Amino acid sequence: MNSISFKLPQYTDFSDQISVLGLAISSSTLHGMMCGYLCAGATQIGDSYIRGLVINKTGSQARSAIQALFNLYAISQQQMDEDHFIFELMLPEDEQCLSERALAFSEWCAGFIHSFHLSGVDYDQLDEEDSQDALQHLEEFAKLDHAHIDVTEDDEKALVEVSEYARIAVLRLYWDLKSHAKSRRQSSERIKH
Repeated sequence: MNSISFKLPQYTDFSDQISVLGLAISSSTLHGMMCGYLCAGATQIGDSYIRGLVINKTGSQARSAIQALFNLYAISQQQMDEDHFIFELMLPEDEQCLSERALAFSEWCAGFIHSFHLSGVDYDQLDEEDSQDALQHLEEFAKLDHAHIDVTEDDEKALVEVSEYARIAVLRLYWDLKSHAKSRRQSSERIKH
């Protein structure tokens, strides 16, 4: 994995690179779904999901695009595992219009929530109340009314703030679930002995 940087590719570059695959979802939704599987600890399900997206895609451009998908998945996993809060959401660049960025943010959250729940994780697997709140907020962000956002400095600031909150919320969920899984393993090992 040394050849893979911990930095996500630019949204537009990545979207252009995978366009040859003709996927029916946006890059933000796709990344949200990848991260939902990763956060839930369902890496094999996430891997299978990506493989399902690219089945029967052939040619050198398709191979390059498929590699880009798997690189994105690997980078996202590395970012979540890292202790320095480097995890990022794949969203359009700041130069894009606010409504487009708000839509992408909402799609990212919807993709995350969808795959997170598909992985079998719900509120009862979360030990911390803060994690339950984080999940609830991500569900609310997935329903963001992006069509009625004004292009004002306040709305711009609000989008930056909720995006940052979502980023930290995902990490909170990830570490809570990881801690929960570790506790279950330790309990079952004590029972065996």
